[in-house]
Amino acid sequence: MTRGKMWIGALATALAAALWPAAAFAGLYETLSGEQVTWMPAPEKPAEPPKEGEAPAEPAKPTIRELFLTPPAKTKYFDYRVEPVVLIRTIFATTLEDKYKIPGQEEPLDSTTMQPSALGHREGFILDNVELGLKGRFNDSGLYYQLKMELAPREKNGNASADYLKDAYLGWNKYSVADIRIGRMKIPFSQANMKPTEDMPLINTPLANLLVPKRQIGAMVSIGDPWQVVKLRGGVFNSTELAVEQLLSFDQLAYVGRGEIYVDKLLDALSANFLDFEFMLGGGILHTEQNFDPSTQHRWRGIDGRLHLWIFTVEGEYVWKDFLLDDGSADQGYGWYADLTIHAWPTVIDVTGRIEQMDGDKEVRGFSTTLVIDELTPQKKRWITGGVTLHVAEQARFAANYVMREELEGFKFKNGMFMGMLQFNL
Repeated sequence: MTRGKMWIGALATALAAALWPAAAFAGLYETLSGEQVTWMPAPEKPAEPPKEGEAPAEPAKPTIRELFLTPPAKTKYFDYRVEPVVLIRTIFATTLEDKYKIPGQEEPLDSTTMQPSALGHREGFILDNVELGLKGRFNDSGLYYQLKMELAPREKNGNASADYLKDAYLGWNKYSVADIRIGRMKIPFSQANMKPTEDMPLINTPLANLLVPKRQIGAMVSIGDPWQVVKLRGGVFNSTELAVEQLLSFDQLAYVGRGEIYVDKLLDALSANFLDFEFMLGGGILHTEQNFDPSTQHRWRGIDGRLHLWIFTVEGEYVWKDFLLDDGSADQGYGWYADLTIHAWPTVIDVTGRIEQMDGDKEVRGFSTTLVIDELTPQKKRWITGGVTLHVAEQARFAANYVMREELEGFKFKNGMFMGMLQFNL
């Protein structure tokens, strides 16, 4: 080997030895995080401030792929943390006055001596809810789950409840524009139907919500845009627990669709929402058939909305339903409510008023269906409710409500009812 070649080899070796550490460590750092090795680029040199008279550089706009397909960065494939789901509600209810009407007379009535189902409400101290469950997710996979059970046997709306299983579903929402869920869950028909019990502004659920099936086994798909201005939901659910009915055909399946538009999100996207403002409009449709005697079709339609401005929140909903028989005869029902909440001391004290009316059926039918959850539901009624909610802590609240009830059909009566509630939830 000549001396020139030796010098060239030595020089190449020296350059490689000098540049290899810089190439290996100056551009990349290695981090070990659980089961995954994540390579992250070295911190970039901060941009120099603009010179006097120059406009600052505009940030780069996200690409279509970044908007629609890029999931949030994660450092672990799996997250084994499990969050508990807890809801405990204790209610005290007392009727202040009862009067019922029968042909030709009106007499006072002591509701404490009767079955709760006769008047459609409850008396005394009631352990209303004891819900326990688990929820969690696998981060990078986009999978999440929830399992929740009701442990307190109770009597609600005059119907002894045997519904111990609340939620049991598995979902996937890796990307912000789509959500797929399968299992037992709430039917996505209206905002009142989907609102969690612990978030209700008053103790009682709206009467209109009694007209709509609550939870069933099925599958749901939700899609929207990256700015969350529009959201569309659709699903297929079981509508009956009768095995014979399920074996006859798939006609008994309930098909549901719902759309929502968020005006405040649109203003956010346009950088024009400078107020404490939220505005949502939504609507839903639901259809199912039941083939046992008599064969019926059930159709629901509803519109709802929510407006929040400063310390005021207004919510409302209108639901109407149709029953169709084989001979073509039809029956109809409807329900509506309007809530006004004043956040007198935001996050601490809320004052809420509600007016509502519901008529489950225009006619008294000689049969019932598995979708009617209350023997008093078909009867026309009008309620006016006022209440105060004290948020003792983030997980605990106390509420006091006064309800002016007027039953306008069937077993007619008027009364005033006071209700108090203590709630704890995680």
